[in-house]
Order: sequence, then C-alpha cells, then structure tokens
Amino acid sequence: GVSFGKSITVRHPHKISIGDNVAIDDYCVLDAKGLDNNGITLEDNIFIGRNSILSCKNGDIVLEKNVVVGFNSEIFSGSRVVIGENTLIAAYVYIIGGGHDYSRVDIPVSEQEKPSYGIKVEKNCWIGAGTMVFDGVTVGEDTIIGAGAVVSKDIPPFSIAAGMPARV
Repeated sequence: GVSFGKSITVRHPHKISIGDNVAIDDYCVLDAKGLDNNGITLEDNIFIGRNSILSCKNGDIVLEKNVVVGFNSEIFSGSRVVIGENTLIAAYVYIIGGGHDYSRVDIPVSEQEKPSYGIKVEKNCWIGAGTMVFDGVTVGEDTIIGAGAVVSKDIPPFSIAAGMPARV
C-alpha cells in the first residue's frame, strides 16, 4: 500500500523503513546518510508532499502514524527528530534538528562543530505554513503553531503559539 510519485530521490535505502499506506509525492528526497544512525522511519498512514526533503546527517527522523507533511517542507536531523502521531505539517515548514557553532573567529563557521540536540513534536499538533522549528525544541502535544512562526524555545502542551519568536 505504498505509493511513490515520480522523480523521487532515495539515498541510503537500507536505512529507510516505510510502513503501510504511505504516500511520497513527486520530487521528494529521502536521504538517510550517516555512519552510526538508524536513518528514516515512516510509520503507517504517512503522506509526504511534493518537493519535500527528509535529510539525515548522522541523525534519525521518525514520523509516527498518521503524519502529513505539506509540500516544499524540509525535516533535517543531525541527531534525532521525532514527529508525533496525527501531526499536520503545512507547506513550506522547516524543522531543522542541528546547527553550527560560531564561537571561534579564527576558522570559518562551516569548519566548526555542528551541535545537534534534536527536536520532538508530540502527538496531535498542527504546524502552520512557513513555520521554522529550530534545534533543541519540544512542541507539546495538541499544540497549534501559527503560520510563519519561528519556534526557538519549547512550547507547552495544549497551546496555541505564533510569532517571531513563537509565543503562547
């Protein structure tokens, strides 16, 4: 019951697990690269919208049951990103589980450490279009994140948060 659109790029397929009733739309990228990671896990009833990217850099991405990822979205993991069941992710959402150290001025940022603390979006959330969720954040269950929000700190369960930075 898995449907693949056209021109999908799959890198490191031995580290990608796909459940039942999963649809991956046209032009998506699933990249599970890494030396000691598990890769990408898509549980049952997942939809990944057109042009979306799931990319690991030695991290893991887990989409639990019934997750919808809107078109042109990206989920990146340098450690572990988990999207809880029944979560809706609108179009143009960026969930970025990693960053760059920039404490030294004697070497370029691109050559410094790349810390990653992970991201957890708990179950039953709705993340509005154009939202960015940064590394080290937990979005509590049954939470709505308004369109265009920048989530840089934890959001408690049963909340509605919006803005730059996102506030309850």
